[in-house]
Amino acid sequence: MAPEIKQRSSFDLTMRRLLADRAGLVSLTFIVILVVMAIGADGIAALTGHSAIAQFRDTGLTPTGLPVPPSGEFLFGTDQIGRDLFVRLAYGARISLAIGMVASLLAAAIGVTIGLVAGYFGGWVDAVLGRVMDLVMSIPVLLCMLSLVAVFGPSVSLSLSVIVFFSWTTMGRVIRGQVLSLKEREFVLASRSMGAGHFSIMFTDILPNLGAPIIIYTTMMVPTSIIFEATLSFLGLGIVPPAPSWGGMLAEAANNSIYMFAWWLVLFPGLALLLTTLSFNILGDALRDALDPANKGPKAAKAKKPAGVA
Repeated sequence: MAPEIKQRSSFDLTMRRLLADRAGLVSLTFIVILVVMAIGADGIAALTGHSAIAQFRDTGLTPTGLPVPPSGEFLFGTDQIGRDLFVRLAYGARISLAIGMVASLLAAAIGVTIGLVAGYFGGWVDAVLGRVMDLVMSIPVLLCMLSLVAVFGPSVSLSLSVIVFFSWTTMGRVIRGQVLSLKEREFVLASRSMGAGHFSIMFTDILPNLGAPIIIYTTMMVPTSIIFEATLSFLGLGIVPPAPSWGGMLAEAANNSIYMFAWWLVLFPGLALLLTTLSFNILGDALRDALDPANKGPKAAKAKKPAGVA
């Protein structure tokens, strides 16, 4: 008897490819740990007995007034005024991840909508929306942020708004290009010939076929948003102290030149930023490979080696 053929869904194939990517799994594991640490920041503070703003001038500073290095009481050491660096990193992860993910989702939603409309209708609609994208991309980010901070003052909502405003154009351009290709496909022409409206074609026929690029580019927008927020906080335009922020922690160490005597003040926040952005980028690459229909997985790739190659 012929062997039974088991049918696998596209989701099963995607998960198999993703689970076979070791770098992607390591990155996903780190992101999950980081999310758990951010969500459990209050628990970490309660477990250590140190809040994010508590100053331990007796035990958190040396007799000369310098921060103490990593120890059993302060896992990552203390900062220049005796605050627990590990607890502040946990709360900083909450702020960075929240702003990064929320900003990426909002920017993706705006970019997908505008890219979908521009690519589908074309003509003067595409021209106008294309010029809007060019206008947004031509605005100097720091100059705009300085002007807004001078008027409204630094805040989380202002940082989030600026990141979203300057981030959606990338998604908009990608989706526009995809829609220009999809709207001439047979299934779209068939829906149009059956009398389907523009709204139905865009959001019922075309949008589901954009799932892969939307997921991939949204994932890759998260590290960009995190770096954006850290840069604004480093320049004093983002999160208002004493609220912990990775960029603000680096700025405090740099402004006081305390990093020359306390290396941990730069190492741990910088390492957190590096590993977080690297993990999201690697995860985005893994999702791109897993969602690619032409990708047959690592076993198939090994089987396709040229003859004579060991």
